[in-house]
Amino acid sequence: MKKILMLLCLCCAAAGLSAETSLPVEAPAAQEEALSSKIKEIADRFRAVNTISARFTQEKKLAILNEPVISRGLFYFSKKPSRIRWEYTEPFQNGFLLDADNTYRLEKGVKKKVKGVLARNIASQMLVWLAFDLHSLSNSYHINLLENGVELTPKSDDNKILEKITVWFSKTNSQALEKIQMDEPGGDNTVLIFENTKINEPIVEELFS
Repeated sequence: MKKILMLLCLCCAAAGLSAETSLPVEAPAAQEEALSSKIKEIADRFRAVNTISARFTQEKKLAILNEPVISRGLFYFSKKPSRIRWEYTEPFQNGFLLDADNTYRLEKGVKKKVKGVLARNIASQMLVWLAFDLHSLSNSYHINLLENGVELTPKSDDNKILEKITVWFSKTNSQALEKIQMDEPGGDNTVLIFENTKINEPIVEELFS
């Protein structure tokens, strides 16, 4: 799980635009303006997200294995204050909880406080991803617009752990993510699939306490 959380952490920093879109061929200035408008539209709709809850399935595909390693769980997100609960329920029970200035490791539903900057940074960056904060995703990745999502590629090869990250938006809820795929050098990848996503609905306070 630590590797997956690290990958999610390293995903969080994106932008710089290249145009892999279905937009018609236009003069460079007009095309850039159209891309900027689309990026702003995406950013605006996700900026209005204050809470998220969803089920997720994680599929880890390794070149050395014939079948993916599958795990499942739940996550809860709150923007104000910034809090997240990311919990695996199958085939094991663990995860983490970020609450205000504290970070906890979850082991079979029991939280244990974690000290150290790394754990805090990983949890904080997950907040950026789950709310799809395009403003924060603006430093380290190029963003290619797809028909129903975005493709992120690293601007720099320094310490590159991920080749590419592809994000698909939900077809039924424009403020929700449907799937994230993280491709690693060598052919391995991790896919997160989100289901039963609820946006801006109340979340039981005890989940973060």
